[in-house]
Amino acid sequence: MSVETRLLEAFRALSPEKQIEVLDFAEFLKRRKAEVQTNRPSGLCKGQFTVPDDFDDPLDPSEFPIP
Repeated sequence: MSVETRLLEAFRALSPEKQIEVLDFAEFLKRRKAEVQTNRPSGLCKGQFTVPDDFDDPLDPSEFPIP
């Protein structure tokens, strides 16, 4: 039995109130997928700034004392 068939059978067995909840959740999943696909592409600011060579070096603890 396919996933679609199983889903439809389970959906039809639900009360109308629960069917609305399932529909709301399915629409939420569609929106979330659309949001993920509209993220900015990597490299969008390429060439607009440079990262210093020592960017990943540990910070000097004396410059950031713990209160």
